[in-house]
Amino acid sequence: MAVFYLYKTYTWEQRKLGEVADFNPKSILPNTFKYVDLESVIGTELLGYKTENKFSAPSRAQRLAQKGDIFYQTVRPYQKNNYLFDFEDKDFVFSTGYAQLRPKINGYFLFSRLQEDGFVRRVLDKCTGTSYPAINGSDLSEISIQVPANHEEQQKIGAFFTALDRYITIHQRK
Repeated sequence: MAVFYLYKTYTWEQRKLGEVADFNPKSILPNTFKYVDLESVIGTELLGYKTENKFSAPSRAQRLAQKGDIFYQTVRPYQKNNYLFDFEDKDFVFSTGYAQLRPKINGYFLFSRLQEDGFVRRVLDKCTGTSYPAINGSDLSEISIQVPANHEEQQKIGAFFTALDRYITIHQRK
């Protein structure tokens, strides 16, 4: 017996990243913080951090994380070493080697779109340098993605790919 599910499909819109996320929001750094450099994120996992003091920290320690922020590696973006910050902690600071995106849409959905090979190819087309390709936040914010107009659809897609990513990560550890 065949079962058919009827569901409503919503339209998707072409939107620039700068329309769906705030880029590199300014903030005041705490006196002591957990610093995340480019080597601290592999794939979509945070492997570690260094405790730093505001006055002796590397000059690249500038991006104060807020829960839900996405950190997109702007140097060698083909590595896809990007991170969705999902902690309540208010003392993590990321390197300026990442573009900090504060999503205006579902962050899990946006993060899944940023990890797609097609998106990475569009980023690489805008990169400068060949052996050490990099993109600045301004150019990154101009790249367009397709986004469902319906927030609930964004949430469901984001939740699905987040669960899938976690499942893959757990099995890779085994």
